[in-house]
This record gives sequence, C-alpha cells and structure tokens, in this order.
Amino acid sequence: MSSYMNKHNRSCRSDGSNEGKSNTIIVAQSEPNESTNPISTRRLNTAISHISPSLSFVPMGYKRQMFGEDDLHIEYRNGVEVTVYNPFNPMNKLISAAEIEKILSNYGINVPINHYEFYKRAFVHRSYTKSPLLLTNPTEVIITPQPTGCLNLFTKSNERLEFVGDGILECITKFYLYRRFPKENEGFMTEKKIALVKNEAIGRIAYEMGLHKWFILSKNAEEKQTRTNLKKLGCLFESFLGALFLDFNKISVKDEDGWFENVFLTGPGFQMAQIFVENVFEKHVNWIDLIRNDDNYKNILQVRIQKIFKVTPDYLEIQPYQNEIGYHMGVYLCLGQSIHNLNHSHAIPIQHFTSLQSIHEHMSIYGKIMVFLGEGTHKIKKKAEQMACENAVLSTQMLLSDA
Repeated sequence: MSSYMNKHNRSCRSDGSNEGKSNTIIVAQSEPNESTNPISTRRLNTAISHISPSLSFVPMGYKRQMFGEDDLHIEYRNGVEVTVYNPFNPMNKLISAAEIEKILSNYGINVPINHYEFYKRAFVHRSYTKSPLLLTNPTEVIITPQPTGCLNLFTKSNERLEFVGDGILECITKFYLYRRFPKENEGFMTEKKIALVKNEAIGRIAYEMGLHKWFILSKNAEEKQTRTNLKKLGCLFESFLGALFLDFNKISVKDEDGWFENVFLTGPGFQMAQIFVENVFEKHVNWIDLIRNDDNYKNILQVRIQKIFKVTPDYLEIQPYQNEIGYHMGVYLCLGQSIHNLNHSHAIPIQHFTSLQSIHEHMSIYGKIMVFLGEGTHKIKKKAEQMACENAVLSTQMLLSDA
C-alpha cells in the first residue's frame, strides 16, 4: 500500500447532510509503475470488480467517468505520477429558506416552505456529489483535502428533482396555452410549448430570476462556465419546480370527504407549481416575439426535406447515453436504403456537398446516400433531436434555400 494517504480532517461549512461528520475520504495513491507492478494491478482489479468484472485496468478516460469529467488531473509527488480528484469550489453557497421564500413570493406563492431539504438539493449539480466508488472502494485516485470554507460534497444531485420538474412544467405549459389561446389549433400550441420549455428559454428565465447564484458546482464546472450555461440553468429551473411540487404535496389540507387521504396520490403541489409557473411566464416571456417567431426546428427541417426529397429526416444516437451530457443525437437524410441498417460512421457530412445538385449526382451514381445534417445533446431525447434539427437548419440553409 502506498504511503500517501489522505487523512485530512479540516473544519469547513457543512451542507447540512453530514452534521458533525468529517467529509474526509481515504484513498490510496497509485504505484510508481503499474505496467510492471502486478500487485498494484491486482489490487486495482479487485477494487473495481464490483463495477465491471471485465475491466483489467482503469485508464484516465474511465476514471473521468467515475469521478466527473475533467475534475481529475495529474500531479507528480516525489517523482511519482498520481491522479488527483479536486471538485471543491469556493464559489458555492447554500440558498437559505428566506431566500427561497422570497423567490416564491415574487411569483405568487406567499406562504412558508415546509421542507427546505427539497429546495437545497434542487441546486446541487452532479459534479459536486460524492462518487460512490470513492466511498466504497480504494482506488488509484487521491482526493484533494477539502479547503476551509468550501461546502461538503453532497450525496445526491438534483437530477431526480429535474425529472419530476420536467413533467410538471410540460403539463402546466400545455394547460396554460390551451387557456390563453382558445381559438388556436394543436399545431400552433405545440410549437409555442416547445419554444417555452426548451432548455435555453427556461435557462434564460432562471438566470433572470437569479437562480444561478446558488448553483452548486465542482471547480471544473465553474471554470467551464456551467453557472451561466443556459441549458444547465434550464435543468436547474426544472429541479426547483420539482422541489416546489414535492414540498407542497405534503402540506395539510381541509379534506372533509377524504379525497386526498383515500383517492388522490398527490396533494396541492401541482396547483402551487401552476401558480408559480404561470406567474413566471407572465413576467419573463415576450409573447409578441413568441407568437411571431417559429423556432420548431424539427418541423422546419422536416418540411424542407420533404419538399425536396419526398422523405422525412431520420435520427440516430451518435454515442451511447452519458450522465453528463445525456443523449447525443444526429439527424440524417437517408435515400435508397434503410436507416436501421446503418450507423453514424456511414454518413457523409452535409458540408461535403457544394450544392443540391451534387447530392442528386451522388444518388445517380451510387443509388443510395446517407447525409449527416446536424447533431445535438440533451438529457431528454426529443430535446436532443430538436437541437440537432436546429443545427441542421443552419447548416443546410444555403444549400436547400433555393430548392
């Protein structure tokens, strides 16, 4: 076992989830030469066997998946190369119950909150959570001693709250549009719903509300400007909404007929969330611009492709789902063959073609073609497809505009 052990126990501000407990994690340093040290390799294989028995080594890429993208770096200590994990971010600060209630009161919720822990968790990005592997297995990674004044790492992120909040936001938005535009058809309302709830749009609103000030991120995520990334702030808004929904589901209501006790599975959380979201829309959405602008890029691209090629665009996952970025989707033009027998490597980038005629010429020679039009990433698959279509519309604008 290496002599380097992290046994630091410094005083710091608590996140509330580990009162009176140290945030210390003890991990082992890497051996000087793993390639010629079978004991080191054997120990490491044993440590990760709970995760994947098929792994025979842990390269840096796999370590990044375990501990957070780019939160690892290489240091040399006494001439030995070691991998160091440093997520601690002095910019983080906890939101208080009073600050939460002030935000809610600005949007029509003028009652005290009931469960502060929901809201606190809503601001925790996954980059500032404890890695399960760090807690349960010795690894060849050293965790940096926690600096004084930094928050403890959290055990849970806001992702489950985001999942709930996304569904609540979708439902509230649809019902709101149904009432606001009583004479419009479902196509119009679908377009406006997409424009309202897309991550960049609600992320902009979250920034205007000041939610970013309490976003809890790793040091590296801070350096990558995640705090002001509108897509990430859109996820933060959904997490906050999920916390609000769950919090007010637990309040007592006058229920003489026993509906909430015996029939309903939820309390008044949805109604409170509805008041909040509709007030947010009224204060932050420019309805004139929303009505005038059509940014349903999926529909725009489909109309454009159908007009020229008489087919609809196809979608494929470019890479498997990743926790940090979600789905990585591509949109394609596929002619003369089935997309189900193909993958991204078979596609020709749209930039390869100089004109619409060059695509037709390729078809006349080979009888088939698969063109890569654009890509997008998001934790929700349909939103990743929408982003891919937005990129595709931009990349094909000159090529297809004269068709």
